[in-house]
Amino acid sequence: MESGGRWLDVACPTGYYLSRFPGVPRAGLALSPAVTKSAQCANPDALFVRDGDFTMAFPEWRGQWDVVTCMWFSYGLVESVADVERLIGNFASWLSVRGACFVPVCDPEYFGRRVRVPYTDPGAGFPPGKLMITGVTWTWEEDSGKAHHNMVAPPVEHMIALFERHFRNVELVKYPPFKWWSRWRKMGLTGRALIGREPIATHEPGPAAGAPGIAPTSLEPFDMHRARRA
Repeated sequence: MESGGRWLDVACPTGYYLSRFPGVPRAGLALSPAVTKSAQCANPDALFVRDGDFTMAFPEWRGQWDVVTCMWFSYGLVESVADVERLIGNFASWLSVRGACFVPVCDPEYFGRRVRVPYTDPGAGFPPGKLMITGVTWTWEEDSGKAHHNMVAPPVEHMIALFERHFRNVELVKYPPFKWWSRWRKMGLTGRALIGREPIATHEPGPAAGAPGIAPTSLEPFDMHRARRA
């Protein structure tokens, strides 16, 4: 990130990644009040939006961010693949002209070697017509008892196509799996993430007021201590 660049972490959970970069102008879009409180404690010098619905356009964010991330496969916390498509469009819209988006992708094939998505049956079955399986949903139950139900996971090929629709430069990169994902490590698998640069989006100024989120006046300049949200 260039000096002075602004970073937005979407669906930031506890703010772990944000906390690794103290002093960087950064903000988090949290999905619940409890998450917001936890993330704020870990990042006293960052801004947070409470109860954010990341499928909303947030027009006042248009062109405001230099880096947008969405970690932990959090883009899957929606109801449909159409919502994922809308979300990727938001990422591109929120970025500055030369901004970059980083999103680790959940590959459905990692759930089992027999899973092959997308799948197409051209016809003759029931019901009549062409059957297309374009993604899977998955549930993760943590050891703590917390559960993430019915998360959406479009295939990586579809995610690439979505990024190519919204970014001029798209790259699929590998990164080491999280240390506690022993199954991946035993199988010799690495995580994959999409990087989109140079968003294909218009950046007309958004409305100055009336929309939820962080207003442009609180972003320029980005004063860590005075603009902080409790």
